[in-house]
Amino acid sequence: MRAELLAACSSLGCLEGERYHREPDCLESVKDLIRFLRHEGEHRDVRQQLGAARILQSDLLPILVQYPQDRLLFDAVLRLMVNLTQPALLCFGKAPADPGSWHHFLQVGSYLQAYKEAFASEKVFGVLSEKLYDLLQLDWEQRQEEDTLLIERILLLVRNVLHVPLDPTEEQRVDGDATVHDRVLWALHISGMDDLLKFLASAQTEQQWALHVLEIISLMFRDQSPEDLAVLGQGQAGAEHREDTQELQSLRQRELAEKRTRHRDPPRGVLTAHPTSPLCSRHSRFGGSYVLQGLKAIGDRDVVFHKGLHNLKSYSHDLGKEPRRLPRRRQAAPEPEVRHRSARNVRLFLHRFCQDFLEGCYNRLMLLVKDHLVREKAQQHDETYYLWACAFFMAFNRHRGFRPELVSETVGVRTFHFIEQNLSTYYEMALMDKKDAVTWARRMHLALKAYQELLRTVQEMDRSPEPAVRDSSQVIKSESAHPIASIPDGDPIPLHPSQMGIPSHCIHPRQHLLCDGIPGALPRPVPQVR
Repeated sequence: MRAELLAACSSLGCLEGERYHREPDCLESVKDLIRFLRHEGEHRDVRQQLGAARILQSDLLPILVQYPQDRLLFDAVLRLMVNLTQPALLCFGKAPADPGSWHHFLQVGSYLQAYKEAFASEKVFGVLSEKLYDLLQLDWEQRQEEDTLLIERILLLVRNVLHVPLDPTEEQRVDGDATVHDRVLWALHISGMDDLLKFLASAQTEQQWALHVLEIISLMFRDQSPEDLAVLGQGQAGAEHREDTQELQSLRQRELAEKRTRHRDPPRGVLTAHPTSPLCSRHSRFGGSYVLQGLKAIGDRDVVFHKGLHNLKSYSHDLGKEPRRLPRRRQAAPEPEVRHRSARNVRLFLHRFCQDFLEGCYNRLMLLVKDHLVREKAQQHDETYYLWACAFFMAFNRHRGFRPELVSETVGVRTFHFIEQNLSTYYEMALMDKKDAVTWARRMHLALKAYQELLRTVQEMDRSPEPAVRDSSQVIKSESAHPIASIPDGDPIPLHPSQMGIPSHCIHPRQHLLCDGIPGALPRPVPQVR
């Protein structure tokens, strides 16, 4: 570590037990660290040295927890933590190609995973929630520019912590066990941060944080399935136990079958060290030869199989042939990893969050995000969060007891047109930009999932017992049957449930307030964080 960096880290303070004692020049040292990070090299050496010294775990987090009343110090520490926890891809600009830079990229990622584990604390999120709650209590005429920046930094810090991916080599856990991401989500829930996010999504005066909130929500549900969350709590505990038991029994039977094929019973009179030990460690080359009737070889004769019968299922005419190498641009994108099933208490919390979000926040937040995207107020590729939210929450609503008034904002011809526009753009960019074809293909897959969920929602509307809902689905299908390109672009028009033909007695009273934009239409009062 460089001498200047070491001196700045030593001037922060020291931790004795549970109490952190800061130095008199602690604030100046934090500002020095921010300046060092601003002028670091292309290999991010300052960031790596601070991660190796565990500055965030041993100094910054204790300062944040024990000195929240010092406004200047709290603001400086928050700025430093936002800088340290930003994703590695943002630090390097793109994934490095050379091995040396790739090593530094992986090293920064490993430090980020250690930071995320340190943030799985109720005290840390409790301090952040209390500070955010106090700032949101200020009226717009009382809120200064420093207060707005502090709100944004708190949201960015939560985003950065949730964005850190899991380490597959370290997270070797079974389904139902709590991962680091689950523990961070539980700390976020205990501190009341989830209620503040719902308030930001539904408040009339907090429209500028719409994209920040949607990004945080998408990271919260990153490893979740809407189908599994929707059916949670409907007698699923016993079903999950039976499913796990059946899977364990099938794995046990498969293991015993493989063991019987590998081992043979010894002849009578031959002593072995263990009843299940093999007779010989060498593989027998005299497994026999078999004729596969009905399967022709190169000539007119049947195929002669020279291996054991247990290998018969894997037989193919391509055995022994050299596979043809497929160019990288024609290779299929790698399949996503199997979703991890979180702990039951975390899934119950996320289930309740989805219910409250749909009933009080979804339509208003999606209207604001769509307005930001159409007016180009958002950053590049922010429409992916909109597409994800459409696919996830509409699927959750469809599996939990379909209520079309909860997703009325994203059911309409304009939504079909918006998704199809992005789908065509992603397809064209995947053909032109060969280097990032996989990235464009994933975005195209996200748009396709949103389009599929829209079609399924319209199909559910056809099955509705309410004739007005069925009539509205027929209107949507008839208007979508025209060429999509003929639909003019313009400002998004909020689709009120009454415009869809949904009866008034099926609409939640709060839904009218949210769709009409009347102030005070909040899901619930903001809870006091303790």
